[in-house]
Amino acid sequence: MTNLNNHSTSNTSEEPELSMEELDAKWDALENDPEFVPQSEWRKHFPRDFARNAEHYMYGAPREDEEE
Repeated sequence: MTNLNNHSTSNTSEEPELSMEELDAKWDALENDPEFVPQSEWRKHFPRDFARNAEHYMYGAPREDEEE
């Protein structure tokens, strides 16, 4: 499986570059198959406060206070 944590733009790994059809198939599986990424992996790598601080995680905006 392609490492989604690798943000480099060059393909320096031993893995072959995926075609658009292969990428579409992986994206469809991610959208439609809840077990494509196991829940344990979501819990380990997905921030618990993502909904509240999405702009912080995506764009670097200041985080909102945890307490409201």
